[in-house]
Amino acid sequence: MSVTHRSLSVAVESVFGSLSASTGLPDNGGLSYTSIPCERDPIVVYGDPVVSERNDARDGSYGLPPEPDTVWSSGARVQRRTGQISLRLDLTTIGSAADNYDSNYLGYLLGAGLLTAKHSVTSDAVSSVSDVNTFSPTTTSTNYAVGAILGAELNGRAEYSAVTDNDVSGDVTVSPAFSAGFTGTPTLRLMQTWFPGSRSVLGDRTHSLSFRVDGVNFRSYAYGCVLESLALSLDNGRVMADLTYQAALIQDDHGNAVGPIEPTYNSGAPAFFRGSYVVVSDAAPTSLTNATTGDTLGRVALDVEDFSFTITNTLTPLGHSNSLLAMSDMEITDVDVELSLTLSTANSSLNSDFFNRQLRQVLVGMGPIGDGLGAAVMIPAAYLTGDASKYEVGGNDIVRQQLTYKASRFGGDVSESGAGNSPVRIALGV
Repeated sequence: MSVTHRSLSVAVESVFGSLSASTGLPDNGGLSYTSIPCERDPIVVYGDPVVSERNDARDGSYGLPPEPDTVWSSGARVQRRTGQISLRLDLTTIGSAADNYDSNYLGYLLGAGLLTAKHSVTSDAVSSVSDVNTFSPTTTSTNYAVGAILGAELNGRAEYSAVTDNDVSGDVTVSPAFSAGFTGTPTLRLMQTWFPGSRSVLGDRTHSLSFRVDGVNFRSYAYGCVLESLALSLDNGRVMADLTYQAALIQDDHGNAVGPIEPTYNSGAPAFFRGSYVVVSDAAPTSLTNATTGDTLGRVALDVEDFSFTITNTLTPLGHSNSLLAMSDMEITDVDVELSLTLSTANSSLNSDFFNRQLRQVLVGMGPIGDGLGAAVMIPAAYLTGDASKYEVGGNDIVRQQLTYKASRFGGDVSESGAGNSPVRIALGV
């Protein structure tokens, strides 16, 4: 008898599917796996075989074994399954031990469906503040990456914004605005930002992944994994991420099972929906044109009690016949974004937004903020999908306002390099 304690590890593939050039079969010998501190329940032996059913003529009421879709190696069929890899974890940040997530499991997981951008420095003590959208940095202004998110602790709370121009006569502009507490010489935390490819990098991602499931007497590998969906939700204030990946190939290797692997934990802090703000801009961002001056919009803070955020990638295999994968890659052919906010105090200034087709920047911040701490999600040009004036009055407690946003085109950054003018952004503290 064996127990079902199990772990899930991840590695970045150097080539899609980790195929050997000499055999055409997956080779994990060069992959370096990291055990993920994710929840145990979603970890299973994944996938289903791909088969062609035999409906041949027959002389009686019986069936025939299906034909597995596979290749032959050394005179035998090679096992092949495909399917989804699902996992759930919180956003515990990297802490002060490193300056980016490029070699961290969170960077691995996000990069399988998104691109990433980094500022050239991780923090900066502002030299002077002109207004809540404009400041003079101590470092060179171009060390700030246009489109990337940054944060600060102001009056004991985490606040976030995004860079719209990094060279306004040596100043930096951001949008939406910080609060009135953005004065003096605050320390800014410059965050690593992930975003879906658009415009000239439409469909691009950073890499593909391989996963490994380990347990007592069982081991399974998944190759050619690309992010299909990412969903953020709350568990008593803790921000949880549910991620689903599509795998090109899944194979078992139970004969080499070594038991579960203890996860590698980050030294930062989990992101909580506490000590931070949800803000929308007070006016419409630049959308269907590209700005020559970065947007500098004001902010409206909302009383939000709950939120959910989802990115869904439409994946299209680039089919071919010359490998076991039956594909050379998976292309991201469409991206759908949805952010739902539940307001415990209705904001009447938003009531006409749906009918006026009003665009707003929407930014959800999470605490704490600091060295290697903090998280935020942002839709820089968001539109409502329903009537904000239709309040929820059911039940016997309070009136609530439900806001559901999707992403429109954004053109309020002065550059399209990196995260500039990207339609949605996820940021983590470095």
